[in-house]
Amino acid sequence: MAQTAATDHGYKHIYRNESLIQVQRYETAVNQVDTLVDRLRAKWALLREKGYAGDYPVEILRSAPGNGATEVVEVFKWASSQARMTAGADSAIRDIQERIEALATQPTALRMYTEAVRGFNSNFPGTGGVELLKGVCSCLLTVDDMVSDYPMSVKNGIVLMHRSPRTDYDGDGRNEMYLKILMHGGEIIQAAMGPIRVEQNFNRPNDGVVKSLGQGDQDFPGVAMWRVSWRIQTALGPVVTDPDEPLIFGPAVVSHYPPVGTHFHSTTGPVALLLEENGKRVGTLVPGELTAFDIVVTKDDEIYADHLNAMPDDLLPLLNRLTASNGESHAEAGELAGVAEAATD
Repeated sequence: MAQTAATDHGYKHIYRNESLIQVQRYETAVNQVDTLVDRLRAKWALLREKGYAGDYPVEILRSAPGNGATEVVEVFKWASSQARMTAGADSAIRDIQERIEALATQPTALRMYTEAVRGFNSNFPGTGGVELLKGVCSCLLTVDDMVSDYPMSVKNGIVLMHRSPRTDYDGDGRNEMYLKILMHGGEIIQAAMGPIRVEQNFNRPNDGVVKSLGQGDQDFPGVAMWRVSWRIQTALGPVVTDPDEPLIFGPAVVSHYPPVGTHFHSTTGPVALLLEENGKRVGTLVPGELTAFDIVVTKDDEIYADHLNAMPDDLLPLLNRLTASNGESHAEAGELAGVAEAATD
């Protein structure tokens, strides 16, 4: 499919914050390994404190080649090209690097990389797991007598969610993944209202679903959507979006998992904002777009928790209904219409 090909071509670009990777290999005597590792950790701590190292911690790999020496591999990310150059002229950094290399029994091998490309599942993962994502979400916010149609954009939001194993929940021969949002939120500052903190309303469903559009043994591409309700801390006190009208982002076609880089547009109209303490209507919110742009961490389940995989009965029918009604106006209309037809046969 054209959409799939276009998305595949962009895989390696969506992790734009992963660059300037340094990999350095040292070979040292067995009785010097612990000292070498300690000095490498101290080096990264100093690089980080001086602002030279990026946000990912140093990774140190140890192996024993079997010739009486041990190989140690150091992996970390520079903060920028300029930081790498500045560190090279820093006497404290040079000193600790010299003390590290003094422990090496062979010349050290240095490699510089400019991009890290993560793999993606071509099928829905067969094991459940937890993921922490970074994302951006936009909406129009109206609060009576304060702001009107304010374009609120939370650019550094986080989502902690659990994904189910690939499962054919509705028995139609196509797999689904249920995505249970455990926590999401973010914060901005608006001139008239001061700090605005957006978080999920834990009293309402916050979840998502991905349904396969693939043929044969291929789950992808798929169609996905998110359903959330918000609690927003404002100068008026906490307000909530109408509990009876969830904010829907999607459906959208996804070509890989996790769906990083996919833009989930919302067709939900203005939703009432209610004061949490008394239910008084104080404004409206119009959801715009939700996009996850980076994976912070992903971990497969080690303990099976069945309640996290229990999809609410209304979620798949909602996806099918929205897919059918929104297909004509969607960029992937043909693909969306196809899954709607299959779901209603």
